[in-house]
Amino acid sequence: MRQGPDDFFVDDRVDARGIDRRLLVRILRYVLPHRCILAGALAALLCGTACQLAGPYLIKIVIDRYVTTGHLSGMGRWVLLYLAALVGAMGFVYLQMYAVSVLGQRVILALRRDMFARMQRLPVVFFDRTPTGRLMTRLTSDVEALQELLSSGLVSTIGDAAVLVGTAAILLWMDLRLALVTFAVLPVLVLFVELLKKRIREANREMRRKLARMNAFLQEHVTGVAVVKAFGMEGKSERRFDVLNGEYAAESVRLTNLYSVYFPGVEMLASIAVALLLWRAGIGLLSGAVTFGTLVAFLEYARRFYDPIKDMSDKYNILQTALAASERIFRLLDEKISSEYEEAPPETALDARPLPSPQASGPAIAVPAIEFRDVWFSYPRPAGGGMAGEEEGPPVLRGVTFALEEGQTGAIVGATGAGKTTVLSLLCRFYEIRRGKILLFGRDIREIPREELRGSLALVLQDTFLFSGTVRENVAAGGEAVGAALSAIGVERFTREWGEGLATDVGERGVRLSTGQRQMVSFARALAREPRVLLLDEATSSVDPVTEGRIQEALAGILPGRTALVVAHRLSTVLSADRIIVMHKGKVREMGIHGELMAAGGIYRRLYALQFEEPPAR
Repeated sequence: MRQGPDDFFVDDRVDARGIDRRLLVRILRYVLPHRCILAGALAALLCGTACQLAGPYLIKIVIDRYVTTGHLSGMGRWVLLYLAALVGAMGFVYLQMYAVSVLGQRVILALRRDMFARMQRLPVVFFDRTPTGRLMTRLTSDVEALQELLSSGLVSTIGDAAVLVGTAAILLWMDLRLALVTFAVLPVLVLFVELLKKRIREANREMRRKLARMNAFLQEHVTGVAVVKAFGMEGKSERRFDVLNGEYAAESVRLTNLYSVYFPGVEMLASIAVALLLWRAGIGLLSGAVTFGTLVAFLEYARRFYDPIKDMSDKYNILQTALAASERIFRLLDEKISSEYEEAPPETALDARPLPSPQASGPAIAVPAIEFRDVWFSYPRPAGGGMAGEEEGPPVLRGVTFALEEGQTGAIVGATGAGKTTVLSLLCRFYEIRRGKILLFGRDIREIPREELRGSLALVLQDTFLFSGTVRENVAAGGEAVGAALSAIGVERFTREWGEGLATDVGERGVRLSTGQRQMVSFARALAREPRVLLLDEATSSVDPVTEGRIQEALAGILPGRTALVVAHRLSTVLSADRIIVMHKGKVREMGIHGELMAAGGIYRRLYALQFEEPPAR
């Protein structure tokens, strides 16, 4: 089924539901290693809350004992005690905020580290089906939402609850009737909050989903800016971005409108409670049943009682947003990693013998370097266009069988879509085969540890990717034999013309180098690994004939003693190969050297004629 532009974002939808305790438990697992910091934050919070709650009652004492009676002797110490409570509240709030900030940053540090480590171990098929922009949203916006919960939501909610309970207890203790008047609007307030809470939660979640869509679009069009310009797609891209940007802005306005109703509504109901309190306490004050100090204290406590309700509702929305973000984060962390990273079963571990060294292989050990035995493979595709499940697509390889001896150069040729690149991807174990076996020096690659397998191979792709950094750093990413690789490929030859030489920064994806220069650096990176098997996927198709000649000359000097498997469209690069494998529609149709295949007059002969023989004159 063909996917629409919005199908990639199905995974961003999270059901609007209550608090998921399983998610809270998983978040707390990241918090528990820092339990001492959490305990310190909670202690500071409780002490600060006690100082805040003491303030209004101290005001009551000063007014009733000294101000209204006119006896000012001894009032100073109560005033100092009130000031000490204010200073204490400020100090404890500072300690709480500092501890919570440290706690949040440490948790997010560990979470980001786990997410990146998990992404490094996910199979290639995961990245085939997941937009990069969505992954970036996971690592940025979703993590920031969780950080907001940890740094300003979780502990603050506990503090608000403590203020609410403490204030209610003090009000009931001071005057039961006035306390009931203060609480009179509470049922209406709860109903009002519940009516708006769900809408705010849904708007918040929808806004983050549309932000992820916009981020994915931006990433795709920034990466493909050359294609956009080459095909004159600027106007079309701008219109599509305007739509996505407009949807995000509209959702932001909707959320703002809801908050514009929510906060004034809570404030209005709190003001009504204060008005009722003034009315009832004023009557009590005239009759002598209520003191002036009690009235002032009640007004202060009433304000402190309704502020946490307003904040707790807002924090609940933060909690819901963070839980939605954490669900997406943990969904990424729960993605099944490549089987190469899983622990091998006991029966496999018993057979984990090392790959034979080059000296060990020879006439006495007739073990091919590379062998495919009846390999069948289909690329997995998401079931129903989503990411919840997978189903197999049509077969790409159909019973592929061939062998390449150590030290030989093999070439895979064929029309586009024949499965040539897939052979290299399977040998590197980017994907898992459905049937058959792939052996490297006589061992099933599924039994070879990842480091050992990839350490024996070096892959050079047609679409060269360089990392930001210097030329030398990019070559050193392949292995330790940097000097020999630079000299063999001739990278030093063109870097001498630059002032910084090998220390020249290549820019993002190597944009500061030409296509040929990037390809030469890519070759040097592969050779720095000193691989036993060199895999080339159309590696010279993007370079000019002069650069290709230099690379071919360098390869002629380094290939003896190494096994090489080359995928090529241009047959001129494989005429001297020890074995040419001709593929057609996922099957090996012909195999042999150039002369044999030409004499057979089959598919290879036709491919050669298309590239080298002139068409007959009309």
